Amino acid sequence: MKRTIAAILAADVAGYSRLIAQDEEDTLRRLADHTALYRGQVSEFGGRVFNTAGDAILAEFPSAVEALRAAIAIQRELGRRNDALPPERRLAFRMGLTIGDVVAVEGDLLGDGVNVAARLEGIAEPGGICLSASVHEAVSNKVPVQFRDIGPQRLKNIPRPVHAYRVVWPQEAAAAGSVRDRLRRSAPARRWLLVPALAVPAALALALRAGPLPWRDDPADPPGDPVVTEALPVSVIAARHLCFKDEVRLGGVVVPRREIEVRPEGEGLRVLTVAVEPLARVAAGQVLATLGRLHGPEQPPVTLRAPASGVVGRVSATPGAPVTAAGPAPFQIVAQGEFELAAEVPLSDLGRIAAGQPATVTPLGLPESRGRVRTVSASAEGASQSGRVRIQMAEAGEPRQGTFARAVVTVEERCGTAIPASAVMIGEEGRFVYRVEDGRIEPRLVTIGLSAGGDVEVRGGLERNDVVVARAGAFLREGAAIRPIRVEAARAAD
Repeated sequence: MKRTIAAILAADVAGYSRLIAQDEEDTLRRLADHTALYRGQVSEFGGRVFNTAGDAILAEFPSAVEALRAAIAIQRELGRRNDALPPERRLAFRMGLTIGDVVAVEGDLLGDGVNVAARLEGIAEPGGICLSASVHEAVSNKVPVQFRDIGPQRLKNIPRPVHAYRVVWPQEAAAAGSVRDRLRRSAPARRWLLVPALAVPAALALALRAGPLPWRDDPADPPGDPVVTEALPVSVIAARHLCFKDEVRLGGVVVPRREIEVRPEGEGLRVLTVAVEPLARVAAGQVLATLGRLHGPEQPPVTLRAPASGVVGRVSATPGAPVTAAGPAPFQIVAQGEFELAAEVPLSDLGRIAAGQPATVTPLGLPESRGRVRTVSASAEGASQSGRVRIQMAEAGEPRQGTFARAVVTVEERCGTAIPASAVMIGEEGRFVYRVEDGRIEPRLVTIGLSAGGDVEVRGGLERNDVVVARAGAFLREGAAIRPIRVEAARAAD
């Protein structure tokens, strides 16, 4: 099998089954015309269509830049063709684009790159393009379009999150920036953290019924005028109280907090009997082994005892073997049975960790154990650019020294106002949400803090119980009339 790296462009028709049910012959004819246009543009930009199935088309390109240029050219031409049709009969492609490792099999391509492109296409809007972070990095400043960061996406049957962006068309970008003056009046400028805004296909479909595609320039719609001419049903949610944790994740090995090596005081001895096994708990003074003389007349055996209570960590004594005061210790005792995690911390996180912070430690194959940071190295090691942290563990099963373990250190925990991350959008003045009042929306600048799951902490700009647009804010306009539909927090994040 031949492997290669390629830019993969996946596309299919939004609402294809509905279009076929309405008018099969017309839909198939227009699909053939659109497919011919698609193939022509792919070829013009140096690509190759390698698979088609129904309304789906897959193409490969040696260049991510050329792949995106082809996708933009296709969407713009299809947009012009759709202008002459009523909204319910428009045939629009959704597109997904990624760079990935693929396998060539008899002219077809298979593999992870193809799968990710197809899943990205599934979260694109009709007439839109969704691309992976690898493509975004490759095309940055090379293609004259803007992008919206929609964050890590969990795609069906893809085991890892895929960080995604969507292409923002010129008309849409202008509309997003039109709230600038209103935002200046509503709150002072602040420093913002990046939070993605997610779009709702259902809301987009309603917007399409109300007018042309948002990225098409239409003389009838001067800049700043709302595209939506009637109250749209829009999902809204009330800001709620939620607690957030700022956490650092570490990995390391389990080690004794304090270990005591046990040796005989005399020389010329050999082991007669061994009374304990590794991981056995012992009390101070408990017999570990009996020793006898290697040579000379028989004498009473010498007893080797535990100097402190704890857990037997290591036993190297075997009956008949010689032991000396200067040689290797036949026994190691973990004082008080206390273990801790010795972990390395990246330099970027080292300054955030301090002694006393709570942690959870999970040794391989054992249940989670509560713990607390005991020590933090004063400086990072130059070669590895990391520091060392010791986390004292509470009892959890029978941890073995040297076992790999993971830990989560809680740096900070705050409780306050929270909204879904999908409610937050980006404008020229920073991050904002659409606040809902009396059936209309207004932009409100917000300061974003910690995140948990699909929610973000709001540190300024909103009060608890303020109602905001949960999703699809990018397709609304300032002052637009909406029909609010309340949703639960879990549904808003879906």
